[in-house]
Amino acid sequence: MSVAVVTGGTRGVGAGIARAFLREGADVVVCGRNEPDQPVEAEGRTARYLALDVRDPEAAQEFCARVRREHGALDVLVNNAGGTPFRPLAEGEARHHTRIIELNLLAPLHLSRAAHPHMREQPVFVAIVMVGSVSGTRPSP
Repeated sequence: MSVAVVTGGTRGVGAGIARAFLREGADVVVCGRNEPDQPVEAEGRTARYLALDVRDPEAAQEFCARVRREHGALDVLVNNAGGTPFRPLAEGEARHHTRIIELNLLAPLHLSRAAHPHMREQPVFVAIVMVGSVSGTRPSP
C-alpha cells in the first residue's frame, strides 16, 4: 500500500486528488493551514489531516519525517497547495507579493526537498507531482 501526501488537499482540486488516491487504495495524508469542515473521504476511506503551513521549510521537514515515521513510508508527494488572491499589482503591498511567491514557488521546493530523503530509500516507485495553474501561462493584470 502506498502513502500519498497532498498539499492543499482539504478542498477543491486537492481534495479531488486525495479522493482519487483513496479510491486506488493509498493511505492519504492531506495538509493545510486549516482543518477541513468535513473529512476528505472516498469509498468508505478517509484521508488523514495534518496541519501544515507549506511556506515554512522547517515545518515541511518535520511534517515529512512525521509521515514517514507514522505511516512507514512516503511514496507520493503532490504539491497542489497554491493560489493568488485577485488584487491589481499597484494595490498589492510587498509582503503580499512575498507571501504569494512563498506559497506558489518556494513551498513546493521546500516540500520536495523535505520529502526526498524519505522517498529515495523506498524500494517501490515514488513520485513528486507538481500541480500548476493556468495563471502560469496567462497572468492576471
